[in-house]
Amino acid sequence: MDIKNLRKNKLITIFLIIFLFFVFSINPILASDNIFGLHLTQPSDLFSAKDIINSNGGDWGWVTIVIRLDQLDHKMWQDFFDNCRQYHLIPIIRLASIAENDNWKIPSLSDIDNLTSFLNSLNWPTTTQHVILFNEINHGQEWGGEVDIRKYVDISIYTTEKLKNYNSNFFVLSGALDLASPENPPNYKSAQVVYQEIYNYNSKYFDIIDGIASHSYPNHGFLGTPKDTGQHSILGYSWELDYINNLGVKKEFPVFITETGWPHQEGINQKNSFYTTKTTSQFLVEAYSIWGQDKRIRAVTPFTFNYPQLPFDHFSWLDQQEKLYPEYQKLIDLDKPVNKPDQTTKYELYGIHLPFLIFANHEYSAQVSLKNTGQSIWGETVFCLNPKVENQVNVTPLCINKNDQIKPGQIKIFNFKFKIDQSSQKQIKISWDNLPETEVTLLSENSTVYYPRFNLISQIKSFLTKFW
Repeated sequence: MDIKNLRKNKLITIFLIIFLFFVFSINPILASDNIFGLHLTQPSDLFSAKDIINSNGGDWGWVTIVIRLDQLDHKMWQDFFDNCRQYHLIPIIRLASIAENDNWKIPSLSDIDNLTSFLNSLNWPTTTQHVILFNEINHGQEWGGEVDIRKYVDISIYTTEKLKNYNSNFFVLSGALDLASPENPPNYKSAQVVYQEIYNYNSKYFDIIDGIASHSYPNHGFLGTPKDTGQHSILGYSWELDYINNLGVKKEFPVFITETGWPHQEGINQKNSFYTTKTTSQFLVEAYSIWGQDKRIRAVTPFTFNYPQLPFDHFSWLDQQEKLYPEYQKLIDLDKPVNKPDQTTKYELYGIHLPFLIFANHEYSAQVSLKNTGQSIWGETVFCLNPKVENQVNVTPLCINKNDQIKPGQIKIFNFKFKIDQSSQKQIKISWDNLPETEVTLLSENSTVYYPRFNLISQIKSFLTKFW
């Protein structure tokens, strides 16, 4: 190869390296699992947040939202969970009590009984059901007026055990702390002191929780950058894990960053001490690129999506007209991966309709009605029940067509075909996976005519009712 061609090939190689670096630096790809999410203020925010969370290839992103003791409206929250199911969003529910004398009331055990019973009564969109044990309890205002770690630990253990007794699929997260809080009791306690007090008082707390909820803000004053490290940075969760490990907690916890982000200058009133939305949105892009490399992180839901009023207008992604600040489009444009959460598939027999008389060696059409009592939407997931029959019977499976979408609570009528071969058996049973058997019986000895026992009785009753 001559010198001229060698130089040409080197230039091409350099150009390709620069080009690839440029492409990936503009639009970094998140982790192999989808950690992207948002912190919502109210259930209705989900409709405008869903397309942001699952944008650009993403699926089954995350939403953090608060449930209060005075908001235990079953229809409202079941609708919210149903919408999470439909739009493929995984909810993280943070428990809260009620406001009392400018503080959040310390919940009583009966309050916890109501909360846990209510959460268990809902049909969640995924098998794993994420719950956070209250909020920043190292602030007295968040815990009845003064920090009381022992009472918090007692209530947290009681809450967790209640949830787990209801359903082992509850995934309980620690109450996130304000990592920048000073040590100034009784109004404030530092994160170091809180973790130490929890460990000294009852280390069972760390045994029963399943993960860590973290408020990894870029402090102090929200003026940090994505490159900062340590307790008061977007890597604050890493400091938390190291600290409790040094206390003697050797359990490995997944991390859910349920609050983080930078407040911006734009709001009801301009606040020049903060960064502009151009900078805050770019910082979040860079932060997600960092978080995405840490396999311990399951979800990141920046605070907050829609709160353009005081006191959180500078944190809100939406302005006073509830329009997305244009600079946050770069978060929508991030490439996002796909989560595949487990969902429980359940069903119950609602009805079966067979012919009044059944002759051997003839093919018949019939129907089975099934009610969706699980979490998955049939049609989005494969749903097909195989027959469980004896050798003398041929029955087709019960399968959902690709165009069907049967949601929990809905009933689907399945058409199927069956044929009974010539048989000496007096009774033959028809069934499918996990469904009750339907008994088909010879009408008389030496005949080839069968009848479904329960179907015959029900049809006679129907006949008598109609003409009596």
